[in-house]
Amino acid sequence: MVESRNLTAFWFCATLALSITMAALGATILFDAATLEPATGSHINLRPGGGVLSVILGAAFMALAFQAGRLATVLAISALALASVLAVLPYYEVSTAVAGFAVTPPFWVVTALVATGIVAAIGWPQYRIPGVLTGLASTLLGMMSLLSKWLPELSALSLGSVPESTVVVSPLVMLAGALLPFLPQVFRRTVQVPRQGPIVIGAIAIVITTFSWHFLRVQHSEYLMQRANALADQLEATSLSAYQDKLALIRRMSERWELLDTLPSTLLWQQEVSSYLRDHPDLRLMAIIDPQSGHARTRARSTDSLAWLNDLLHDSGFADWQEHVLGSGSVHLGQPRLSGQGQALAAIGMPVDIADGKTRLLMAVVDMSRVFEQLTRHLDQDMNVRVYARNIPVFEFPPERSLPDNQAPIHLLTRTVKAQHDTQWTLDISIPEGVVPPGDLYLPPLVLFSGLGLSFLVMLIHLFWRESEQRSESLESLNQVLNYHLDQERSLRQTNERILEYSRDLLCSIGKDGRFLQVSPASEALLGYRPTELIGTHYRDLLAGDNRLATEDEIRLLLNGKQGRATGFRTRLSHRSGQVVTVAWSAEWSSEDEALFCVGRDISNELMAETLTRERDQFFSLSPDMFCIVDLNTLFFEVNNTFVETLGYDREDLIGTSYLELIHPDDHHLAANAVTSLLNGHQVFDLVLRLLDRDRSEHWLNINAILSADELIYVVARDTTEQRVIEQKLRESEALLRMAEQVAMLGGWALDLETGNSTWSDAVCIIHDLPAGRVPALEEAIRYYIPEHRESIRLAIQTCIDTGMPFDKELQIRTAQGRLRWVRAIGHPVKDDNGRITRLQGALQDITASKRAMEQIKRFAERQATIFESITDAFFTLDRNWCFTYINRRSEELLRQSRDELLGYNLWEMFPGALGTEFERQYRHAMETGESVSFEGYYEPLDNWLEISAYPSEEGLAVYYRSIRERKEAQWQLEATLQELERSNRELQDFAFVASHDLQEPLRKIQAFSDRLITRSTVLGEQERDYLRRMQSAAGRMQNLIDDLLSYSRVTTRAKPMASCNTRQILGEVLQDMETAIGREQAQIRIDDLPDTHGDPTQLRQVFQNLLSNAIKFHAPERTPEIHIHAGDLSEDSWTLVVADNGIGFDERYAEKLFLPFQRLHQNAGYAGTGIGMAIVKKILDRHQATVSVNSVPGSGTSFRIRFKRG
Repeated sequence: MVESRNLTAFWFCATLALSITMAALGATILFDAATLEPATGSHINLRPGGGVLSVILGAAFMALAFQAGRLATVLAISALALASVLAVLPYYEVSTAVAGFAVTPPFWVVTALVATGIVAAIGWPQYRIPGVLTGLASTLLGMMSLLSKWLPELSALSLGSVPESTVVVSPLVMLAGALLPFLPQVFRRTVQVPRQGPIVIGAIAIVITTFSWHFLRVQHSEYLMQRANALADQLEATSLSAYQDKLALIRRMSERWELLDTLPSTLLWQQEVSSYLRDHPDLRLMAIIDPQSGHARTRARSTDSLAWLNDLLHDSGFADWQEHVLGSGSVHLGQPRLSGQGQALAAIGMPVDIADGKTRLLMAVVDMSRVFEQLTRHLDQDMNVRVYARNIPVFEFPPERSLPDNQAPIHLLTRTVKAQHDTQWTLDISIPEGVVPPGDLYLPPLVLFSGLGLSFLVMLIHLFWRESEQRSESLESLNQVLNYHLDQERSLRQTNERILEYSRDLLCSIGKDGRFLQVSPASEALLGYRPTELIGTHYRDLLAGDNRLATEDEIRLLLNGKQGRATGFRTRLSHRSGQVVTVAWSAEWSSEDEALFCVGRDISNELMAETLTRERDQFFSLSPDMFCIVDLNTLFFEVNNTFVETLGYDREDLIGTSYLELIHPDDHHLAANAVTSLLNGHQVFDLVLRLLDRDRSEHWLNINAILSADELIYVVARDTTEQRVIEQKLRESEALLRMAEQVAMLGGWALDLETGNSTWSDAVCIIHDLPAGRVPALEEAIRYYIPEHRESIRLAIQTCIDTGMPFDKELQIRTAQGRLRWVRAIGHPVKDDNGRITRLQGALQDITASKRAMEQIKRFAERQATIFESITDAFFTLDRNWCFTYINRRSEELLRQSRDELLGYNLWEMFPGALGTEFERQYRHAMETGESVSFEGYYEPLDNWLEISAYPSEEGLAVYYRSIRERKEAQWQLEATLQELERSNRELQDFAFVASHDLQEPLRKIQAFSDRLITRSTVLGEQERDYLRRMQSAAGRMQNLIDDLLSYSRVTTRAKPMASCNTRQILGEVLQDMETAIGREQAQIRIDDLPDTHGDPTQLRQVFQNLLSNAIKFHAPERTPEIHIHAGDLSEDSWTLVVADNGIGFDERYAEKLFLPFQRLHQNAGYAGTGIGMAIVKKILDRHQATVSVNSVPGSGTSFRIRFKRG
């Protein structure tokens, strides 16, 4: 029975947990649909229709759990009908908003199966086959849906519209399927289970779990948008920079020819353009066009480019664009056009003014697709990039053909980039549907289902704890009832013993052999013998007189069972003094006890009175109790005082009145039958009639009657009303006692100290695994106790015998079948009239279940106290009156008071400073509404900032809090530092702006005019030409210095977000950029396997380029540069990049100066530089929290060691 009850409670909690989960999940889906943007690839794209169905089915499960069958049926059918409508929506033309509620056919099938299982559990609870079939089908469908994530052939059975939703919905469907076969047991349960506790606990826990799951999904969505924005920023900056370089390239060529004031020769044109096309792979064609004659001097990579140029020249819009470029006098980038091979090409135009008076158009054709291809080589494959200009596709990454068919793109953002004048292009960034990293795909469902499992266990534990508490209360109540009835029984026994002791009648029992078994103390007064002298004596030894034979015949009939009862027969007995005593007997044979129970009264005085008046003697001889004389006409002739007193009448009221008026109407026929029997010559014995007294209350009378010769009926009656009530109560008590023994496993025992005999009730025998009636001796009974408890029970019994001290002990026994049980042994003494202890009696109760429950509760309380004492947060609890009920050690530290000073005291009295503050408002809100609150507050008396979470309950309020003072101070300091840093960045940006515009412009003029003077150097002397060359060299060095300073300032002002970078790939790109320098110096560079680096890819490329360029530049003229790049000191959180060369080296005493701005360790003119490069390296590595060290020996080379942290 206990096992069945536990299983029912288990499935009830499972149903309740599933219902709350489905409702919470459905509400979250509807909340997403109402508040969030359309699917961004990060959150579950389950349609709102699925959320509505989840809420309805969750409500149906909850209604079934609470045995609301009609409501559950209506909800299940409603869910099925709604699912049917939503499943056919795709086949009709509806609005987009309505179409978003559509569900897939597999989802409709699952809804139909679950709804059918619910209806079957309510309508046909005696049949489990529908539940088993629907549950098995639902479980299989959920399993195949889950496998569809890895098995594309099962994709048609996917319950979710995307894999992210499938991994959440499928396990829930499997859980619902596993529960369907057991729904009839939950709905038709007869045992009562607590409801309020599991609902509250389950709802809170599951809502928290669902919120955590929802938070993870939203967080991933925001992270994905940040990545998309960062990618857009990067592409915008790099594409603008790339095209500015191309514009600057064409501008320099045009300015050089203008300065020379002549067009280049054909040979020079071909050589210069060929070098441009060679060094810039994204240039497809260069041309000089004479707008007047239309003559063009061109050089192209392919005929396709020439065809594209020819189409451009004949385009109607080209003339307007050409006129605009020539009129503006500046370089322009044209709109892209598609070539014959589908490439997006754009023209760059720059006017060239020559001395002949003609303005020509210098034009270059740029392959925009190739430009963006170079810019996106380092991109991850999980994002799609599409570039187009005025609906002309420019570039797409990855190519459309490489995307799987089932991965439709999910749009993230679109950004327009304005390049130059009216030229602009658009960046479109998206991701393929379903392409989510495993961590983002599986972590939210893992959090969801882990939280659901823990919530279910908490609900189950709470339910069993409440049930254990109720059982304990029930056992305690039964124990009290049992003790009450034991006291009643003991009182009745004491009353019977007193009646036996103080009765004036002789009460005795005679065995079948004719010997006295028991004799009352009245024997000494009646016959002169004590009871102990008569016990064991044959009754014939007391007989005297001539009626000896008649007495023996009467007793023989009774002993042989031929006559069950005899009343009123007289015997003459011998007194110890020799006198003869006449005794009137009432006797009855008990076959159960095999004894004759007799009541004898001394009637010697009555016999003496007979000689005075025969009528009175005859009248009194029939009974010592109520008596009366009636005639055959039913009229009273005489009544005694006991009769009238018992019935409350006066004697005059009864004489001459019919006795039928006093007899209960239902007993008239009994009285008539008795009169008939008397008329037939029989006597009436033990006739039971109900008589009504003056107050019309019933009295039960036991009547004997005889008809005399004068036709008068002599009646002796005894009022047995009270005796019947006592007997009825005794029977009820015995029934309750037996019931209590069975339910509470409680039985009684007794020990007779005179005989040593024990008496056990059936319950005590059952506790010891003994058959009923098997009562062991005392010492044998003690041996049932385990060895360590035997001395305790033996001492308790002996102490009770010696001193009369009761005992009540909880001990452990090993039963006859070897099972260990905890019992409660209760015993107390019973004394005789002399105060001597003659017997012990008590009770024995099996308390194994309650003992285990108490031990479990104790362990739970100890574990809970240990948890609260070991947590780092401070914690205290309040009752509904705001008094402290628990405080852990951390609270004592923060509140600066011990728990002894606070426990039991009111919060507001102990901390009056909290009144009227945020603390009081939040606490009272939580207590009044039952809602949890979390807040931060400053408590001035303790000068401390606190972070607080308060959780209300039925008992009061539980408060977790911690000190955040250090965090607050750090936050204030950080804000101040950030403000100072922002100010410094603004100043640095202002400096960079001045350097970029105000300083570079004069240098360009100096270089331009010096170039013109050099072209006319034939009229100047050698010294003047030397001055010009020095001026150009100084201006060039100044230009390089300004560029380096700008690069140094942009390390922090134009930094990009950190990301995981392929170190070897970045080095490969740097080597490609330095291909010319490497070939010129014939440098040998060896790169080993390198781990990934977490950092800014652009800045890392800058670091590697500086280190490699220095290693190539600073080498001995007679040696070929050799550079070795490898990793060292690898660990889980960091690694070292080593760049070693065989260059000229330097003295390590000057190593610290190496990374300072404008510091050069080699002043030789053969090694040009500004002294900024290594300072930029140091600043970038500082931003990456990397350390750098250098080892060098003059003439033997240099090794740089950079320690990177892993991401």
